[in-house]
Amino acid sequence: MNPTIVAAGVDTLIVSASAEGLPEELVAVLDACKALAQEADEDVATDYIFCGQVFYCKPHGSQRHWRYILHCPNLHLELGLGKKNHLVARARFSAVYLWEVGPGDALSELYALLVDLLGGETFTLLVSELHLCADVVGWEPSLEDANAFITRGHNKTQRLDYDGPGEGDDETDRTNGSVSQENQESQEIETDYGLPPLSIHHNGRRCAGFDFSRGAAHACCIYDKTKEISKSGKQWMQEVWLRNGWDGVSRVVRVEFRYKREALHELGVEEPYAMLCQVAALWAYSTAKWLRHTIPTDDANRGRWPLSPFWQAIQSATFDGDPTPAVRERKRQDDLEHICQMVSGCSSTARAYLAGVLPPTDDGSVFLRWFYQWMQDDLWQRHRCTFTDIWQAKVKRLGIVIQRQPIESEG
Repeated sequence: MNPTIVAAGVDTLIVSASAEGLPEELVAVLDACKALAQEADEDVATDYIFCGQVFYCKPHGSQRHWRYILHCPNLHLELGLGKKNHLVARARFSAVYLWEVGPGDALSELYALLVDLLGGETFTLLVSELHLCADVVGWEPSLEDANAFITRGHNKTQRLDYDGPGEGDDETDRTNGSVSQENQESQEIETDYGLPPLSIHHNGRRCAGFDFSRGAAHACCIYDKTKEISKSGKQWMQEVWLRNGWDGVSRVVRVEFRYKREALHELGVEEPYAMLCQVAALWAYSTAKWLRHTIPTDDANRGRWPLSPFWQAIQSATFDGDPTPAVRERKRQDDLEHICQMVSGCSSTARAYLAGVLPPTDDGSVFLRWFYQWMQDDLWQRHRCTFTDIWQAKVKRLGIVIQRQPIESEG
């Protein structure tokens, strides 16, 4: 099978907001919510909504800067007073939400939320962290691949004027438009291609992937995504793969480039909406200039080693595809299945402990009646609430939209 892209997109996006400070009215409301959460020793619901989901307030902040933490399934939002650096908010979208609606719509919803919270368009947004990924079938990592990756060292990171891979990068560079004096200087001090430092992931004796510059401002991770989702429970990603031609059984490998604030700034990525137009250039720079997978030859100039079919597919990934709304329903179904499996396993264990209490011919129905009464008594004794109270509260917390079934008329 030729290497084929089955998904490409923004998998992580963290955005910060700068302003003169939080409105006094908002601070008063958040202080009250945080006090309630501390008194209850658990997250409490607020009146703030994001995409139909209720924000919950945590009883604590994060680090020194972020005084309040609001969260819902789609968004994790930290808020601070911005006294030292004017940073008043940091938002992290959930991966499933980004794949469901796309980064453009996600940013629009965040902007509308911040306008409401901060009392107008009194803030500026900045991309704090970005992860771009491409998922490929038809290629699997091996230990021999460690010597097939090459990188070009830089004493100074280039700005994003790079348009894509060109021939003979050891001699000339392709640029989109004119190059500034700063960029010319940074190109002149590039070093030759060499083997990049890397970490190898193992699954038993099998090579499972590679890490390049792990933890750095610009990093890459290549790993077995099918293996990862079997552990993380993110089977909803399979909906994206199926939509793009995955056969349902082939192993999927992910190539993920990660950009922190320092690298984004050096590459000229600042404002989130402008970033949407820079994603292709970021990917081209990372896959053609920063890192390549090649077919090694006897040529001493590694820059002339031909690209492998795997990396040709990676370079060809595009990020203008349509979102995949089905991932939300797939996630719900998978979560429900896992929960029911856990309930089933725990129920059989509990029933075993009741072997001398309940009838030996019990097919499960007697146990379930016993458990229903035990559960109601336990909830009332410990929380002074009923099962109905609990599940209705979780509908709100999980952001579940109840779709009413139409009532068919008789006759």
